[in-house]
Amino acid sequence: MQLSKRDWLRLVCAFGASNSKMWRFIDPDYPAESFEMLSSSSALQNEPHVRAFKRVTSNQLDMIFECCERHNISVVTLSDDDYPERLREIDDPPALLFVLGDVSVLNDTPTAAVVGARDCCEYSAKAAGWFSSELATRGVCVVSGFARGIDTAAHEGALAVEGSTVAVLGCGILHDYPRGTMRRKAEIAQRGAVISEYLPTSSPLAENFKVRNRLITGLADCVLVAEAGERSGSLNSAGHAADQGKELFVLPPHDIFSPSFKGQTALLEDGAQLALSPNDMLRYLRKNYSI
Repeated sequence: MQLSKRDWLRLVCAFGASNSKMWRFIDPDYPAESFEMLSSSSALQNEPHVRAFKRVTSNQLDMIFECCERHNISVVTLSDDDYPERLREIDDPPALLFVLGDVSVLNDTPTAAVVGARDCCEYSAKAAGWFSSELATRGVCVVSGFARGIDTAAHEGALAVEGSTVAVLGCGILHDYPRGTMRRKAEIAQRGAVISEYLPTSSPLAENFKVRNRLITGLADCVLVAEAGERSGSLNSAGHAADQGKELFVLPPHDIFSPSFKGQTALLEDGAQLALSPNDMLRYLRKNYSI
């Protein structure tokens, strides 16, 4: 027996998005049974999240569903057939996703993530756009995080050739972040999807972005790091990719003496694959996936 969308949303309202503590109470293999235990057990009543769970009202849930319906946002849960299969395999899958666009692109297409620095150099942005355009031309969906810099170059590279791309947000879909990018979200939704595990109007908190990185790499069949400094958030993405068993590619550093590219050097020294052209990633995808 599976949980309804309403039940999953109630859990997210109580525990918060990307809260691994929820899985202490909910068994992904038997969600309905553990949900019932959570709802009725008096032994758990002193747990803060359980108290929050019992305070969630029907009116709260109705308002969220009505908001999603008004803005054509789909709610996809772990109990749904169209939930991304790749995310079922990660250690901390989101209980639900809010999706603007075509949900099927998350399952029906080979994927590659392109990530990197927000304040990137022209070389890295140009290369990220080139890789993304070439991948998209060959039917690969480009996944990135909708931030400035490399993420923007990746999404725009795919859109330029009318390819598919998926933006994974660290805030709610209806929050205009980065500011002035709502039109780009709509363009991405036309060619792929914009997804978030956060409620539609949620603000972009700093901690959200490292947490959402597990979804970017989790949705990808392979990952390209286009620029990374020695303390870059892209190293967090690379760590998730390694934990998830994803093939990691790294663009040649623009300047091996600059701290802005030390992260790439470190990843290559640790065994990541050097990506000199999109063909390096395409060869891997052809060998392991149907493209």
